[in-house]
Amino acid sequence: MHATLGDTQEALRELAAAVAADLGATTIEALPPAGDADRAWAALNDSGLLSLRADGAGTLELVVCAEELAATLSAAPFVGAAVARELWPDAPGRTVAALDGTLAADAWGATQVVAVVDGGLEAGPAAPVGPTADRSRVSARIDLAAATSLGPVDTERLERAELVAMLLLAADLVGVGRAALTDAVEHVKERRQFGVAVGTFQAVQHMAADAHVQLVGARNALWAAAWRLDHLGIEAAASVRRAKALASEAGRGACETACQMFGGVGHTWEHLASVRLRRALVSRALLGDENEQWAALAGVAPSRTPGGLADGEGYDLRDDTTEAGFRADLRAWLASPDGQDGDGWHQRLAGGGWVVVSMPPDAGGRALPVTCEAIVTEELGAADRPPPPVIGHLAHALAVFGSPEQRADHLAGMISGTTRWCQGFSEPEAGSDLASVRTRAELDGDEWVVDGRKIWTSDAAVADWILLLCRTGAAGHKGLSMLVVPTSTPGLEVSMIRTAWGSEEFAEVTFDGVRVPADAVVGVPGQGWEIAMSLLAVERGPADIGWISRFRRTATRLLADPIAGARPDVVRAAAWLEALDATVATTLTARTRGNHDTSAGSIDKLLMTWVDQWLHGAALDAGGLDALVDPGDDLELYLWARAAGVFGGTSQVQRNIVAQRLLGLPRH
Repeated sequence: MHATLGDTQEALRELAAAVAADLGATTIEALPPAGDADRAWAALNDSGLLSLRADGAGTLELVVCAEELAATLSAAPFVGAAVARELWPDAPGRTVAALDGTLAADAWGATQVVAVVDGGLEAGPAAPVGPTADRSRVSARIDLAAATSLGPVDTERLERAELVAMLLLAADLVGVGRAALTDAVEHVKERRQFGVAVGTFQAVQHMAADAHVQLVGARNALWAAAWRLDHLGIEAAASVRRAKALASEAGRGACETACQMFGGVGHTWEHLASVRLRRALVSRALLGDENEQWAALAGVAPSRTPGGLADGEGYDLRDDTTEAGFRADLRAWLASPDGQDGDGWHQRLAGGGWVVVSMPPDAGGRALPVTCEAIVTEELGAADRPPPPVIGHLAHALAVFGSPEQRADHLAGMISGTTRWCQGFSEPEAGSDLASVRTRAELDGDEWVVDGRKIWTSDAAVADWILLLCRTGAAGHKGLSMLVVPTSTPGLEVSMIRTAWGSEEFAEVTFDGVRVPADAVVGVPGQGWEIAMSLLAVERGPADIGWISRFRRTATRLLADPIAGARPDVVRAAAWLEALDATVATTLTARTRGNHDTSAGSIDKLLMTWVDQWLHGAALDAGGLDALVDPGDDLELYLWARAAGVFGGTSQVQRNIVAQRLLGLPRH
């Protein structure tokens, strides 16, 4: 799997960005009718953007270019021209397509419009249309009185052209939303109120973060849908419609957020923020906004990825040779007696070599790409088997930071399941704010003496060991250390916590004079924060904890139900699940290539939380009163989903990370 642009695709994106920068509008004075349409058409032609499809480019390449042109508010009719060539490969010169009925909404300088009329393809002069809501593009209609018939339209060609048009409009929405948010972020970095930059206000940071995360999810779903269209054909229609709907939500939402961040000036005729919002409104409405797409997607199962092997260096969601062989071996094991659900599942899974497969062999793994970890959770979910044990983050911490003795003593038992572990991080006064940890370890001769409390510790009641974050120095990050502590140590007491959904998976752990050897410290004293951040970056990943397969099962069940599957909230949640899936694929690719920004894990965590809450909220609502009078799994999963916004760092903290570390907004 290679869920990112290849070198050739990236070079094309850079070319499109350069053309867009040259043809874009930086002030309202540069909007049509100002500017030079002849120059715009010449730039599209000379750069090769006009002939991309004829030159062998795929739909994803068209999408990437459309996004860049939209980001600069370019009036160059790339979308209209590209769709015209989908309908009519030999379309001459300045021909654009009617994107909706007989309206060509992207027709600056066009001389001819091609449209589908009564099942036939017509080409006629471009008749100007008066000003529309979109101030950045020029619209036209086909002059049917002077049109020429090009004959009947092949049904498959027509369906594909419409799907390509949806994707290009979705790219336009992502591009214009991205630019609107970027401008607004730069504005609030400088704009001051109450003596500080507006961008330091948490409310502003959080609205910007939400807009950014939705744009990232929509873009990833868009790229995946474009790739699927080229590899699955019309079968990818549902994926395309989901991408159009998500881009409609995210693009318009980002533009609205930008207007709010700009304050009063963002709502003036002279400011480009309102111009971008107007463009987003038109692209959203063309070929159906999100509400029309939800209706069309009622009861449609989640999208699939085609089989076969990835080829070339470009974006490709299929397995590469290593991943395909690994998947085939895992499926064969799942069909064997050892691969059946039942007692000793963890031990059998580990014995088969399916636990922490990306870790090095000397740490108990197989040195496989992290994508193979995702394949394990995906295949176990598809086979309705229990997920792999959630120990990858703990094993990673010991493998990277542990001493040779700690690795030898603990990793084999942890991975095999013969010893069980838990993670002692959160405290009554230090949840998301881990730097405020108060549990303290004092060195007394050759022993650490630990006093304090941990809370919300998963599986503490059955754990043999706890990986403990504690304070060994002064206040702040540098005073934290990590210890390995046997739960059987005198002075350590575990008290169960009953959750809102009735389970007892969490506990409070009290340390009262607990003594452990000095060599129980992982790494060196004061390295606890570094270890914790490395661990949490793994723990937050949806692919690492195996939730996507669980979400997919729920979505599939709901969509297959004649009543639940027609609910817009169910269909919408399933669409955002597709965005999460595509985003995780992008993250896994970055991790495999070693260029993953760990701060971007907050995007995955927020998307995962939203999908969990939207999907299981919709499931509970679909069950009506019966789901509450005779509660079952839907109520339990709904209540658990509410907690998803707390564990692993609250959604509010994740928004802070996105705003400050990814968008560059200042801290107060």
